[in-house]
Amino acid sequence: MKKQFLILVMMVFAIGNAQAYDFMAMSPSHHVLYLNILDAENHIAGVTYPYHGGGNYYYNQTKPEGDLVIPETVTIGSNTWTITEILDHAFYDCPLTSVVIPNTVTAIRDNAFYGCPMTATVPNSVTVIEAQAFSYTRLQQLTLSESINTVGDRAFSCSKLTDLILPAKDIPYGIGCFSNTDLVTVVLPEGLTVVSKEMFANCPSLEQVVFPSTLTTIKDEAFRYCGSLQEINLPSSVTSIQGNWNPFRGDSGLESIQMDGSNEVYYCENNCLIERATNTIIAGCKNSVIPDGVVAIGAHAFAQCGLTHMPEIPASVTTLGEGAFYGCLDSGSFTLSETVTNIAGEAFSFGRFSTVTIPETIHTIPYRMFAFCQWMGEVTIPASVTDMGESSFLWCTKLKKIYVYNPVPPTVNTSMIYHSFDRVPRSATIYVPQGSLAAYQEAPGWNEFPNIVEMGLFPIGTEWYYEIENADGSITYQHLEYAADTTINDDPVHILVRINTLYDKDFYTEKTLEYIYESDNKVYWWNKDLEEFTMLYDFAAEVGDEWEIKVGTASLLMHVDAEGTVDYNGQTYRTLTVSDPDNLFSGIIICGIGHETSFFPEWLMSKDGDYRVEGMRCVWQYGQLIIQLNETSCDEVYLNFHYDIEESPADGISVYPNPTNGIITISGDQTGEYHITNIMGQTLMTGRIDTEKQQFNVSTLPAGVYFININGKTTKFVKY
Repeated sequence: MKKQFLILVMMVFAIGNAQAYDFMAMSPSHHVLYLNILDAENHIAGVTYPYHGGGNYYYNQTKPEGDLVIPETVTIGSNTWTITEILDHAFYDCPLTSVVIPNTVTAIRDNAFYGCPMTATVPNSVTVIEAQAFSYTRLQQLTLSESINTVGDRAFSCSKLTDLILPAKDIPYGIGCFSNTDLVTVVLPEGLTVVSKEMFANCPSLEQVVFPSTLTTIKDEAFRYCGSLQEINLPSSVTSIQGNWNPFRGDSGLESIQMDGSNEVYYCENNCLIERATNTIIAGCKNSVIPDGVVAIGAHAFAQCGLTHMPEIPASVTTLGEGAFYGCLDSGSFTLSETVTNIAGEAFSFGRFSTVTIPETIHTIPYRMFAFCQWMGEVTIPASVTDMGESSFLWCTKLKKIYVYNPVPPTVNTSMIYHSFDRVPRSATIYVPQGSLAAYQEAPGWNEFPNIVEMGLFPIGTEWYYEIENADGSITYQHLEYAADTTINDDPVHILVRINTLYDKDFYTEKTLEYIYESDNKVYWWNKDLEEFTMLYDFAAEVGDEWEIKVGTASLLMHVDAEGTVDYNGQTYRTLTVSDPDNLFSGIIICGIGHETSFFPEWLMSKDGDYRVEGMRCVWQYGQLIIQLNETSCDEVYLNFHYDIEESPADGISVYPNPTNGIITISGDQTGEYHITNIMGQTLMTGRIDTEKQQFNVSTLPAGVYFININGKTTKFVKY
């Protein structure tokens, strides 16, 4: 028989629009209850709050506190009213320590117990729990019965839940309904088909989730920031991972992601969750290795997942989704793969990279691509970039050096809110191509930086390939590479490794080191016989100008006959047509690059030899082809130079990023002692490689070309 609680009371008539209740009653725990009539004919009522307006639900009223008992019924005069609902904001922010909810209650409405530091038990009679009904309570244990039909948005968020039992059936759970709780283990029941958006987000103690075989859908950020979650094992039934957010974003402790292999929509490989139809990584973790064949890294796939180094991006990847590597903890140098052509906003926001190099395949730096990378000191922006997106380098407060290779200043967003360089120190130095200083000094956004200087003509890593015609008519090559820097007579000098391969490269190779330096758009060459510098190129010369080149004790007087322009790979270069009396170095000079016939006056240098350097074929900078003449396959030539038998990276060694300014990763099947040498053959670093992937800090090495040898296998890398 139901208990009847007859407690006085009087009917209260509405006074203006301030009151929110129809009558009052006294609870068994001696708390005043305010009630609204829900069904007058059947005498059904719900507990509410005293006043309307502005969140002051208990305006000028004493809030209920302590231990509250809500009765099943209250009697007013001759009428007995059954309490079936706890209405919106009924006990909002009341200092209750515990609540007894009667078995007559079927619905607990929005914010009913929001902010109450209480414990409670949800009775089996309840079918509906609405938004934030128990948010910010001290509820620790929760069992929802089979009668429950709806759980609203954030219904139990920010509570003290440690134990949770859900009904074995399929019901709609609201956004974030169990987020920000103290759950350690979650067993999702059979029958459940959907894990809702943010359902268990921000549960830092969550260590284990058991998924049912009925589960089909996981929505946005369902397990976001569950830092103690180490392993995910998904059933084959999952066919939809929805939204633009990785459901495991920010799970920095996650070490393994696995899925039943019979799933036809997704699969897991190398701790990556991958969508089969698009070859897109949906989610990764700190132990992920990106498999070959993947073409896209999905939105937030690796966001804040605890990566301490950037995974190697295979050549198959062309697209990075929004926030793909958001919050990467890699503190080294990062060079983005040149195969990537499409990058969404915030791809590397909050990264800890010290230096970043963007590839030539990128034309626009998107919205907040490197925002809040507060550890970044240097960035290299290639000539291909024409547009700087909104807030692209927002809050990069330690950025000191920006290398920009486009002679036409990329467009900068200069709006007050979305400035591309918002909070970037204006004391940073902007390095720009030769001849473009004035353009950058006048360009909006760039003109805010007082320290704009022109770069040297040749960045380290520049390589030239010329063909040699031998006396017997065979064709071999000359290869020059700007490999390192030195000092001669206090001048900062580039070391060019010059290799002439005569006849057969395995038979005879001539190797010398040449020394040049640049000043005022002029290039000077070290005359080893006279021990002095002589001008090699005057890229600023005009028609009618002359300069003298000294070769040993001989000399050439160069005369500028004409000037013009030429386009290579979308880049326009100024050209000078020059001649000398003996026609030994006559031809066309590409300003900023070199002579089209031979970089040095080889015909005079080798006039007693049995070969002639006959023409430029390829020029690379940082491994990127910038000039290709004639039909030479420059890709094949480059592979021959860098991956021939002598260096043998195909035998199991790869080095990345390459070039680097700090950290390199050695990957492959080689272990044992390693030696790093410079171009002179001097050993600079030694140690041991014990794993198939190991990192080394080479930031102390001077800029230049280096070789790493492991078990007789050698490969090359560039330190800049």
